[in-house]
Amino acid sequence: MRAATELVERTRLLYLYPSGLTDDLVEAMLAARVAYFDLSLQHVSRPLLARMRRWGDGERFVERIEAIRSAAPEATFRSSFILGYPGETEEDHDRLLSSCGPPSSTGRVLHVLAEDGTYAEGLGDQVPAELALERLRECAELQDAITAQRRDALVGAARQVLIDAPGIGRTIGEAPRSTALCVSTPHSPSVASSTW
Repeated sequence: MRAATELVERTRLLYLYPSGLTDDLVEAMLAARVAYFDLSLQHVSRPLLARMRRWGDGERFVERIEAIRSAAPEATFRSSFILGYPGETEEDHDRLLSSCGPPSSTGRVLHVLAEDGTYAEGLGDQVPAELALERLRECAELQDAITAQRRDALVGAARQVLIDAPGIGRTIGEAPRSTALCVSTPHSPSVASSTW
C-alpha cells in the first residue's frame, strides 16, 4: 500500500476483511489520501457471523469505525450485509437495523437463497425467502435514507472527482459501477473539481 502510494496519486483497497484491518493498514490507507473503507462485515450478530465462519461482531465493528472516524472525520465506509442467512433471528435482524445508522455510511444489502453446493445450503434453520426479502427491503429503506441524507449534506460542496468518462465521474466516496455522478465540467482531465 505504501509503495503504491508513492507511484500513483490515489490508492484504494476494496473488500477488506475486518480481521485484517490493522492499525498499520489503516495508517497506510489514510496516508494514501483515500479515506475509503470497503469492509466486508456481512452482519453484526456474533452468533450469526460465527455460523458464517466469519470474525467479529457489531460492537467491534462500531469501535473500529469510530476510531478511524476520529483520525479521519471525512472517511467513507461501505459494506455488504447478508440478510436471511440460515439461523438469522428477528433479534439478529433488529441488531443489524440498529447498526446500519451512524457511524456507517453506505452499504449494500443482499439476501441469501441457499444455492446448490454452498455451505449455507446444508445448514438448518433456513429463513423463508419471503422473510429474507422483507428484511432486505427494511434494510434497503433505512440505508437509502442515510445515503440521501449524506448526499444532501454535500450539495454545494466542492469535491475532487475522478472522471470515468466524459460527463461521468465519482468522488472518493463512491464505488465504480454502483454509484456514478454527473459532473458539470465538460472535457475534464482525469481529475477535476466539481460542485454538486
